[in-house]
Amino acid sequence: MMTPNRIPAPRPPGHPSCLQFTVNMTAAVRTYRWQCIECKSCSLCGTSENDDQLLFCDDCDRGYHMYCLSPPMAEPPEGSWSCHLCLRHLKEKASAYITLT
Repeated sequence: MMTPNRIPAPRPPGHPSCLQFTVNMTAAVRTYRWQCIECKSCSLCGTSENDDQLLFCDDCDRGYHMYCLSPPMAEPPEGSWSCHLCLRHLKEKASAYITLT
C-alpha cells in the first residue's frame, strides 16, 4: 500500500525476457545503466544525435555511432555486430564472433 507522501520508484522500461534479450544481453544490461530505444545514446560520445547512425551491440545493447568507432564504419554491418567491450569480454561467445566462423 502506498502512502500519500510516498512516490513509487521508477520501474525499468521492460523486462529482458519481454524484450527478447539473449542470455549474453540479459547478463550485460545488469552491469551498466541500460537505456531504452527512445533514450539510447552513443556509449562513446554520449549524444543521441544522428540516431540513424547508431549501431546496437547484439550482446550488450549499448549504442555506438558508426562514425565514433575506431575505425569508423561507413555502412552498418550485415548480420550480428558486437562492440569492442563484448568482443574483449565474451571472446568466442560474442555474437559477431559466432557469425564470422
